[in-house]
Amino acid sequence: MVYLSLCCRGLLAAVFLLAVAGKARSRAAYRAFAASLDDVRWLPPRLRRAAPPALVGAEAVTLVLLLVPAAAAPGCACAFVLLAAFALGVGRSLRRGEDVRCLCFGVDNGPMDSSTVVRNTALAACAAAGFAGTALASGPASGAGTVVALVGGAALGALVTRWDDLHYLLFSA
Repeated sequence: MVYLSLCCRGLLAAVFLLAVAGKARSRAAYRAFAASLDDVRWLPPRLRRAAPPALVGAEAVTLVLLLVPAAAAPGCACAFVLLAAFALGVGRSLRRGEDVRCLCFGVDNGPMDSSTVVRNTALAACAAAGFAGTALASGPASGAGTVVALVGGAALGALVTRWDDLHYLLFSA
């Protein structure tokens, strides 16, 4: 279970690192992300203004927790809460017919659709598995196993951040 936890943490850390870095890489990127939340009409205006710094801050804190071995369980729990909220929020916007753009990783990947809900739900499941793996881990991991699990997870995480491109390649005619 320790390697499952390490792989999940590596995947989630890569996703949150690229999300934070993408949004915070420049003022223009951050402003574009913040402006994209204006299309989320079910959020009251006050929350739409507060959401960008709160989301980037929560993602950054989650990333740090995922990277600190002693904070693995809280990191996975925070990741689960954020990703479940993202999946529910996107689902709500889609049900309301809102055309919300995905700037999840700091670039415009076009309008969100049901595949964004699937991605966030799968990532939330990964966070739950990481939490369970951390809670059920017995004994230390070997050095080589740790590297393989973390690097493998991070590589998968990097692929997940290109979800929209992968979805287009695999499912578009």
